[in-house]
Amino acid sequence: MKAIIQSDYSGIKGLTIEEKKMSSMTPLSAIVKNKYIPVLPYDWMTEDGLLKGMRSVRLPMVIGYGFSGIVEKTGVLRDKKLIGKKVIGVQPTGSAKEYINSQVPPLLFEVPKNVELSDAVTIIGGADAAMHAISALRVTNKDVVLITGASGGVGSYLSQLLKLAGAKVIAIGNGQNYNYILENGADYFIDYQKDFLPQTQKILTPNKVIDTVGSSELLKKISETFESLDILSLSLTQFKPVKNNQTFRFSNGSIGIRGYRRLLKLMENKKIHANIQKVYNFNNVREAQLESKNHHSRGRILLEF
Repeated sequence: MKAIIQSDYSGIKGLTIEEKKMSSMTPLSAIVKNKYIPVLPYDWMTEDGLLKGMRSVRLPMVIGYGFSGIVEKTGVLRDKKLIGKKVIGVQPTGSAKEYINSQVPPLLFEVPKNVELSDAVTIIGGADAAMHAISALRVTNKDVVLITGASGGVGSYLSQLLKLAGAKVIAIGNGQNYNYILENGADYFIDYQKDFLPQTQKILTPNKVIDTVGSSELLKKISETFESLDILSLSLTQFKPVKNNQTFRFSNGSIGIRGYRRLLKLMENKKIHANIQKVYNFNNVREAQLESKNHHSRGRILLEF
């Protein structure tokens, strides 16, 4: 089978597509014909060597984390009813390959019949991160939450899930994405390329911040503009708020099995929706990652196998 390989820390340009033998089937195996994987910052940051302190890797390695596909066969200890079913899952050993040998049952989730695989896979590294942040900040219907990167793969879900929690949402993004961001549920919009102060005169005052961008410069601007804030970042591990009545922490925890099932149920019931910017053939992985890394996003970019 073909797989996308990282062999060094030369970045996106160092990626290669190689033939790789699938790992041996075990009693716990579920063999999945891979269909889509999400393109995540997690990938290119690993390729650039920026996550060495957080993620232990052994090169060469298959890139990727999440996947969606169809189960083709199972080991003797896996549920035979999975065969032929649509699934999403995570593969810590790398998901960017034509077949996934999923051997940890809790990391595989059946996709509802009325949900497309391309939509469901955006939950991995998107809706799950958003749900974790909302839970970690203990957001309620009394909160006004400011989010950065509102048009991205995580930010697009943050607006939707925050609205379901009853919170008011202030979204920071690029002015070109104004309509798109409001359509995802944001109540107010701030263009990060313009002066903040005039834009804050007609909006509610936030008391919580969820950062998906990881820009110290942007967080400093937010910290200077507003007063009491609880700031949580999904991307930046360290930041010192400008004012004493502000707190900061980094978080990247899991939402657990129930969390993923709940997100799939919300998608099945059309309470949340996926935003897919573009789908690339996996052979064009470099182009896909460069677009995701260097350009303003509107949801998630996918690789198709």
